[in-house]
Amino acid sequence: MGVMQSLVPDGAFESLPLPEEEMDVPAGIDSDMVESIDQERLPLRRWPAAVAELYRQEVIDRLYREEHFLFLLGLLLCMATIAVDLIVNPDMLEQGAILRVVAVAPLTLAGLIAGARGWTQALAFCVGAAPIAFIAVIVHLALQLPPDLAPRYLLATILVVGIANMMLPYSLRGLVIFDASAIIVATGVIALHGSEFLMLYADTVVVFALAAAGTLPVAGRFERLRQHNFLLNLRARIFSRELLKANHSLQLLSETDPLTGIANRRCFERQFETEIVAPGEHGRADDLIALMMIDLDHFKAFNDTHGHQSGDYCLKLVASALQDIFDEAGGIVARYGGEEFVGAVRKREAAKIRAIAEDVRQTVAATLTPVCESDRSLVTASVGVGVAPAAIMLPREELLEMADAALYSGKNEGRNKVVIVEAEGAFIPPRPAD
Repeated sequence: MGVMQSLVPDGAFESLPLPEEEMDVPAGIDSDMVESIDQERLPLRRWPAAVAELYRQEVIDRLYREEHFLFLLGLLLCMATIAVDLIVNPDMLEQGAILRVVAVAPLTLAGLIAGARGWTQALAFCVGAAPIAFIAVIVHLALQLPPDLAPRYLLATILVVGIANMMLPYSLRGLVIFDASAIIVATGVIALHGSEFLMLYADTVVVFALAAAGTLPVAGRFERLRQHNFLLNLRARIFSRELLKANHSLQLLSETDPLTGIANRRCFERQFETEIVAPGEHGRADDLIALMMIDLDHFKAFNDTHGHQSGDYCLKLVASALQDIFDEAGGIVARYGGEEFVGAVRKREAAKIRAIAEDVRQTVAATLTPVCESDRSLVTASVGVGVAPAAIMLPREELLEMADAALYSGKNEGRNKVVIVEAEGAFIPPRPAD
């Protein structure tokens, strides 16, 4: 088995995933690196370790993809040659059929089992050992023919080796080892029949070796084409990864408020449908959906008094505090525009909605240190809340209108208040008396 490990590139048996597991491109591999390997036509041993490892995984992947085809094709060719026995020498028909079954079928079955179990080493061994066993059977049967017919029969081994060199999913070095193993086995079978046979068919063995060597350059060309296609595919995967990363960055930019760093209105509209309206794993039809409009009171006056830099800093503090509140509540929040923010939650208990809204109001009031002489907060917020049962599927625009109406009702009542407007079917307990 140790010799057969060389049939695929070095390190190919070290903790590789099965082919159905998709392999990602390591972060250290970029398109310039891959293009340089391809243009300079570097041999595999000079590839960067990360790229070479990906290619070794690709070799194993191909081995698993083609195992059933290779074993089926080999078994069919092996059994089809029984007809040749019938034509050339009917007397060895039974022996030939038995030898083929005994020598090739167990290796085929073992290979299929190894492929199903993910035993890469055993699978690689069986893929190469099955045609070598077939060659041994052909050589043994040929030596039972008259000397004028035996060489023609032995030439069938050239066909087997030629097909194997073109189709076996081995590296070029692996194919060299396969061909050498086939020649050694064929020579050994001849030698077992007697030294006179070895002398008699020495020229046939030489032709067999020359034919095997002659197909290796073509196999090497195929291997180079496979490496080239692998590198092209790898570049495409890298470009795809970079494009996805760029698209993700653009999406973040397009859905993030540049000043506060929280979601913007566009992002809120998307998240409202996917995270609030959609019931999710724990959602129920009797849930309540609440949309909150949060507006900072007298913010223009704050800006005029303390300057726009202070105003921006205030907005960042408020946004961070609101993000914490809604994250903890399992909701979403965004900057709606100017000094307005919008949030949404889905709750089973109406009292929790009021508690969240009051938490928002109190947290904003405590964001900046109150003015000492008056114990008055520098910044307060009015909160308007629109609430509707999830079952009635009230559109976001209508909930927004309800929350907006509640917000301005709170503004008219003196600001720094929470006002809740309920759709039909929603019940919110009254606000406790101050």
